Amino acid sequence: MKRTFSNVASYLKPYGHLAVYAVSLLAFYAFIRILGVAVYHDVIDMAEVPRLFFNGMRVDISGLGYILALPVLLAFIRCVSPKSVGIPVLIAERLYLLLLGILVIFMELCTLPFMEEYACRPNRIFLEYLLYPSEVTGLLLKGHLAAVVVVNLLMIFVFIFLLRCLKKIEYVKVPVKSTVFAVFILVGGLTFVAARSSFDHRPFNLAKASFSTNQIVNALVANSGYSLASSVKSMLAEKSVSYKMLQEDEIISIIRDDTGFDYSVATDKQPTLNSLVASEKGARKNIVIILEESLGAEYVGYLNGSNLTPNLDKIYSEGWGFINMYSTGTRSVRGIEAVTAGFTPTVNTSTVKREKAQKNFFNMASVLKKNGYHSSFIYGGESHFDNMRAFFLGNDYTQVIDLNDFSNPMYVGSWGASDEDLFNKALEHFDEMNSKGQPFYSLVFTSSNHDPFDIVESFAGKVRNRETAVRYADYALGKFYEEVKSRPYFKDTVFLVIADHDSRAWGNELILVKHFHIPAVFFGGGIEHKSEFHVVSQIDVPKTLLSLAGISATVPTVGYDLTNLPSGFDGRAILQFYNNFAYLKDDGTLVMVLPDEKVSFCKYDFENRSVSDGMVNEKLEKTALAYALLGEIAYRKGFFLMK
Repeated sequence: MKRTFSNVASYLKPYGHLAVYAVSLLAFYAFIRILGVAVYHDVIDMAEVPRLFFNGMRVDISGLGYILALPVLLAFIRCVSPKSVGIPVLIAERLYLLLLGILVIFMELCTLPFMEEYACRPNRIFLEYLLYPSEVTGLLLKGHLAAVVVVNLLMIFVFIFLLRCLKKIEYVKVPVKSTVFAVFILVGGLTFVAARSSFDHRPFNLAKASFSTNQIVNALVANSGYSLASSVKSMLAEKSVSYKMLQEDEIISIIRDDTGFDYSVATDKQPTLNSLVASEKGARKNIVIILEESLGAEYVGYLNGSNLTPNLDKIYSEGWGFINMYSTGTRSVRGIEAVTAGFTPTVNTSTVKREKAQKNFFNMASVLKKNGYHSSFIYGGESHFDNMRAFFLGNDYTQVIDLNDFSNPMYVGSWGASDEDLFNKALEHFDEMNSKGQPFYSLVFTSSNHDPFDIVESFAGKVRNRETAVRYADYALGKFYEEVKSRPYFKDTVFLVIADHDSRAWGNELILVKHFHIPAVFFGGGIEHKSEFHVVSQIDVPKTLLSLAGISATVPTVGYDLTNLPSGFDGRAILQFYNNFAYLKDDGTLVMVLPDEKVSFCKYDFENRSVSDGMVNEKLEKTALAYALLGEIAYRKGFFLMK
C-alpha cells in the first residue's frame, strides 16, 4: 500500500510546484480582499462578508484553473520527455509562471487605488487608459505619486522573489507508463473543473458571483485579473450582457409609445427616425455647448450642493436651468455621445470609439452642416484621446482645435491647457466666425477639473485637490460668461453649460443615482430665466438645442425637445454604470436592469439622495428593458447612420 502511494506521489511530483503557486496566489487574493473590507468597512454590511469571501474564493479558483491549464500541460510534456526537450519546456514554464505571477500581483496591488476612483475593479477603463501613456503618466505622477512609488517598490520585490522560487523547479522525468497518463488526466481534469467552476449548462462567471445590492461588495468578490480578463472578453465579443430579452419590434413599439413622437418619417432600416419641429421661429442661432469635466451636482450650490460654484449659480439665476438633469454614464465619451448625438448608453464602449460610428453617424454637426453651419470641437488637451478627434472629423465637424493650436498658453497641465486658455481660444474662434458672418456650432470641452487637478499655480497655490479644481473650473467659466455677454453675437447664440458626468461614481449601490445628477443650464439667444424640475437626460440635449436654434430636422434620437414637452410629461432619465442599467422617473421610481436577467424595483429619494426598495411595475419593467436594449440594437443595425 505504501509502495503504491509512493509511486503515485512520484508521478505527482512534477505538478507539486503548481499547487504551491496556486495556494500562494489564493492567499494573496484573500489578503487584498481583507484590506478591501477594512478600507470600506463603513459601507459594507458585515453580515455579507462571509459570502463575499466564499464567492471570492470561487472566482479565484476559477481564474487559477485558466491560468494553470498551460503549465499543467507543460509539466506533463516535461516529465515524459528526454532532457533535450524537457529543459526548454521547463524554461518556458518558468517564464510563463513568472509573467503571470507578476501580472496577477500587479493587478491586485492596483485594485484599491483604482477602486478609490471608480468604485470597481480594474476593467475596460483600465485598458482604455493604457492607450494614452503620456496622459496617464502625468495623472499618476502628479495625482497618485505615493501609490506609484509603493506599487513599483513592491513589484521589484515580487519579481526577485518569484524568480528565486521558480528557479527551484527541477527537471523531473518519470517512467512513461499508464500511471503518468492517469495522473495527467486527473490533474488536467481538476484544472478544467476549477476553471469552469460549475456543472450547470453555462460555466461560472462574475455575474454568478455577484450577490449583493452593494456595488463595493460585488467588486471585492472578484479579483482584478478575472475582472480585467472578463472586460477583454467583452470588448472582443462586443455583445450585450444577459439582460432579460425583448424582440426588436417590441422594443421599437415600446419606445414609440413611451415618447409619442411623430414617427411617420421612420423606415424599416431606421425605425426610430422622428420629426423635430423647432420651437424657435425667428432667425437661426449659433450653438455653443460647454461640456464641463467631472462637475457633478454635488458641487453646485444652486442644486443644493457644496457651494463651490458661485459663477455657475449666477448663470442658473439668469438662464434656463435644469434642476434634475442626469448623465447617461460615468465617462466623458459617454457624455459626448449623449449630448451631441442623443445616443442611449450601452454596456459596450461608447460609440465615440466604435467602428461603425466613425462615419455618417448622426449628431448635431451632421444636421447643422446641411444648414450651412461651421462645426468645431475645441479642447485644451490632445484631441486623439478617447478617439475624439477621429470621431468628430469623421462625422461632419469642420474643425478640431486642440492643444497644438494654442499659441503661448498661460498654463499647461497634465490634461492640457488651462480652462482659461481654453475659453480664450473659444472666444477667439467665435469672434472669427462672427466676423465672417458664418453661423457656427462649437463643442467646448474643459479639462482642468480632472484628477490630478493640475491647475494654474496662481489660483491653486500649494493646494491641489478636487475642491480647488472645481473652484477654478467655475472661476474660468465665470470669466468666459462675463466676456461672452459683451460680444455682439451673444444674443444670436444659444449656450449650454452641462457636465459630462460627476467626478466619480463612488458608493455602495448597484446604481449610484446621486452621482449621475449633473448641472445643465441654457443662456444667451433671448433665453429668459426659469427653472425646470422634471427629471431629464443628456440624450434630450441635441433636440433641445436644435429647436432653440430654429433648426427643424429628421432625427433618430429618442430624446425630447425640452422646449416643447407633451402634456402630462412624466420625466425620465437613463443611467448606465458598468453592466448595470437604470431607468429613473419623476416620482423617484427606479427600475434597475441587471445582468443574469435580473430586474430590481427601487425608490429614489431626491431630497436625501438615497435608494430604497420599491414596488414591482411590469409595464415600467418593459419600458426600462426597451431603453436598456435600444442602444446596442441601434448601433448594430445602423439606426443612427445618416447617408
